[in-house]
Amino acid sequence: MNKPPSENPASATPQTAGSRDLLLILAGGLLLGALIVQGELLPSLSNPLFAVLRALLGLVYVLYAPGYLLQALFFPRQDDLDGVERAGLSLGLSVALVPLLALLLDALPWGLRLWPIVIGQGGLVLFLALAAALVRRFQPPGQAYAPDLRPDLRGWWRSLDRGERRLMLAMLAALLFAGSAAVYIFLVPSDADFMTEFYVLGKEGLAEDYPRQASVGEPLTVTMGVTNRERTAMSYRVEVWVQNGWDETRRQQVGALGPFELQVGETVEAPLVWAMPWAGEDQRVDILLFAGQGTEPYRRLRLWVNVTER
Repeated sequence: MNKPPSENPASATPQTAGSRDLLLILAGGLLLGALIVQGELLPSLSNPLFAVLRALLGLVYVLYAPGYLLQALFFPRQDDLDGVERAGLSLGLSVALVPLLALLLDALPWGLRLWPIVIGQGGLVLFLALAAALVRRFQPPGQAYAPDLRPDLRGWWRSLDRGERRLMLAMLAALLFAGSAAVYIFLVPSDADFMTEFYVLGKEGLAEDYPRQASVGEPLTVTMGVTNRERTAMSYRVEVWVQNGWDETRRQQVGALGPFELQVGETVEAPLVWAMPWAGEDQRVDILLFAGQGTEPYRRLRLWVNVTER
């Protein structure tokens, strides 16, 4: 006796399996987000395996996942494209989407920084996944694209002709090369990654509104900040020198701060106060950072102040 259509397992297969690839992409995106949060906010829990996995997943979600979701949205039926066409189109669309997203983020106030990029890429993936799932839902039964997540790779390879095999091998080689480069970049940091951040902030704690006008003896204040990103703990001190323009014969120290110790990754911000000793246009203020017992400045910042008599 035949079962009613509502009880036939085959009738539920397209809707059940048709969303598994989208759910897998969303789950991978959540995992990648967790790895990024761990790497940025919990560096003490860092692990080389986490770094490799973060690099590989990041590569997938930049070079493949957005294009895959976009082609799934535009070609929701099983017979719209074959597997090779979908793979190639996914790579091409991803490469086209990334610059557009970068231009959009660059035009926004947050700029091209880590968290805006993560949020923008994650939002794009989530939007495309939901849209693709919605479009598939309205396809005729059995015609929606539903990839098998446990494919017969040997049978699939045999079904390809010679040209398709060469194309797949070329794409695999490109992915392996890009993945190896990404892993190398993440695991072998350059010397530029180990440095000391030195900055001053003006009013409201922003990199603007620095002192530009003053009178002789008037206290001037900025917020000095130092972040130790070296390989080891460091000792720092700060000196403030005033020079009459480019006349090096008229130069005087007017302020100092420190010494102070900073562990790796530690930051200190403190007010730095000084007063201008003489009047003149374009008086040069050099804020010098010294490391350890060094006599040469390790980092330097410069301000220009117009000074009048009191």
